[in-house]
Amino acid sequence: MTSSKHVTPPSLIKLEPDQYGQRHPFENEEVIAQGLALMEEEIAKLSEEKKDGVFQAEKNCPELSKSNEHKLMFLRSEMFNADLAAKRYAKYWNMRIELFGDKAFEQMTLDKALRDDGAALSNGFARLLPSKEKAGRSIIWVDPSRLDETKYTRESMVRALFYIQTAALEDESTQKKGVIFMCYNGNNPRFEQFDRKLIKMWAATVRGVMPLRVSALFILHTPYLFSVLANALMFFLGEKLQKRVRIPSNSIEEMLKHLAECGIDREILPTEVDGGVSLDQEKWLAERRFAGK
Repeated sequence: MTSSKHVTPPSLIKLEPDQYGQRHPFENEEVIAQGLALMEEEIAKLSEEKKDGVFQAEKNCPELSKSNEHKLMFLRSEMFNADLAAKRYAKYWNMRIELFGDKAFEQMTLDKALRDDGAALSNGFARLLPSKEKAGRSIIWVDPSRLDETKYTRESMVRALFYIQTAALEDESTQKKGVIFMCYNGNNPRFEQFDRKLIKMWAATVRGVMPLRVSALFILHTPYLFSVLANALMFFLGEKLQKRVRIPSNSIEEMLKHLAECGIDREILPTEVDGGVSLDQEKWLAERRFAGK
């Protein structure tokens, strides 16, 4: 049986690892065509059970599920490893159907698949920043202090998070380079607001499912004790994870300096950390609804 690591286009070339230890394939028409052809072969090898969601999607929304643009996102998320891309693609449709039911086959827009999730979307627990960092990655700002499970169900919030990540993936450079998550704790979230079950549900929709490369996690304004423990634990993480989990100083000046060194300039950051962006979730939602997104 062919190892998954070998199921890549013959002409594929990967660039040197970046600051987060990620390698990015050099794309051209030949690599894309070869990758898509290989991915089709790998999808065909999957069991009927594993690709049940794919069958349903091809029947109910073939214009999306069969499109090369849609499948290319999965190839990019797996660095053109067609075997892993096919598995991710199948898991994605199984998960999308599990989360959205019959609405899974509707357009992933506020007025269609998300029409019943307004409260979770408006909450602002996770927000897509308007600008990308210098390498072209989107940034998703996460603020646990905004969690309030009395106003939405966990399932609805997970659908909202699915939508926000889908919005990030509208950008081609994000598909190629990935997403940065920034967890901001400066609003002093209460311990009970850390909804571990929700985070576990969210993670289950991302790992091996969404066509999303998670480049890095920045944890900002961490409580002192957590910061000490986290920095100690960093010594036990592998080099790969050390590059992707960043815990800057709580000093605004030092934090901004560290972020700038990572290609994240002050002007694209929220005002919560003395940045230049005033986040307005309702405005963002209104603009996307007006655009039919």
